[in-house]
Amino acid sequence: MNKKCKLSSYSLTLFILSLFLFLSACSGNEETNISNESSNKGEVTQKPVDLKFGMAVPATHPINALAAEPWTKTVEEETDGLVKVDIHAGAVLGSSTSVLQDVSGGVYDIGFVVGQFFPETPLYKTSVLDLPFAFANTDDHLVKAKIAQKFVDKYVKADLENLGVKIMGVYLSDPAVLLSSEPIRTVDDLKGKLTFLQGPQWQPIINGWGARPVSLSIEDLYTSLERGTLDVGVYALGGMYSQKLYEPAPYITNLPTSTATQFVVMNANQWNSMSPELQEQFSESFNPNIEELINNAYVKGREESFEKIKEEIEGKGEIIEPSEEELARFLEPAKDVWDQWIEEANKKGYDGQEIMQGFLQIMEEEGVEPPFEF
Repeated sequence: MNKKCKLSSYSLTLFILSLFLFLSACSGNEETNISNESSNKGEVTQKPVDLKFGMAVPATHPINALAAEPWTKTVEEETDGLVKVDIHAGAVLGSSTSVLQDVSGGVYDIGFVVGQFFPETPLYKTSVLDLPFAFANTDDHLVKAKIAQKFVDKYVKADLENLGVKIMGVYLSDPAVLLSSEPIRTVDDLKGKLTFLQGPQWQPIINGWGARPVSLSIEDLYTSLERGTLDVGVYALGGMYSQKLYEPAPYITNLPTSTATQFVVMNANQWNSMSPELQEQFSESFNPNIEELINNAYVKGREESFEKIKEEIEGKGEIIEPSEEELARFLEPAKDVWDQWIEEANKKGYDGQEIMQGFLQIMEEEGVEPPFEF
């Protein structure tokens, strides 16, 4: 009897010990699981990113065909499909004059902003880069783009990011030229002509030519020229072919009027929602890539567009090269505009003289002479 009790007592002790060890193991596993869960919660996991890329230009425009589309593929491939970009060309998501509001407001995530279209914002400062004939003394597009990039970094970048967008790149259009339904060989040929006003600084110049300025959006250029509500357009050769502007206006006067400073921007909230690692990938790789692609697209696009337009207008129009004498006459009203820009910048609360001198200094650093002496 005592022997049985001892065995029973021994068995009970062994059972309790086994149970204790089992529960301890379970507890340990639970703690490990909790620890792992806590560790996992501390990790930053990037969710898939779908970006809507809106643009006013058609899908055939060089900055889409030669830049945005290949860039989109690069982004998707190098993120293993984590980031997908959906391009919406042809102003289906919004016009060129509402891009800043559309992107900052989240209508779409990435867009092209033309600085001179937003004169009531700090982007006004970039209009100094777009002053008439600013780059008349150089044909090197990439040098002009570098000047713009250095200027934006110094004078505009912080202001723009305070408007709810993140700058991804800075680029310039190729120089705009005149296009019309009748030949424009001299300043006198512009007298009374309804001429596209591409920016407020052009009004005194168009008036000085004896023409009549007309303000409208770029998207309406073709229709206005076709209907005769506009006689003379002003547009870059690189994009002219894709938009077929030579059809209603087959006479092109190769007058390097000005470039247009532009930006690739992303909605700030979208940018901030990305992980630090993905932001770094954009900053170090994707953003410089699209900036380079667009500037090169304008170089290539201008060359290709020029040759194609020559073929299309043969027997219908002409590419006109003004004489040196006429070129000087075209430039004559522009000097006052440069002086007036400083005064206007001062009225807007900026230091116009300091900004102008900064621009001229950057031009000098890059070996480009301004069209006028200051």
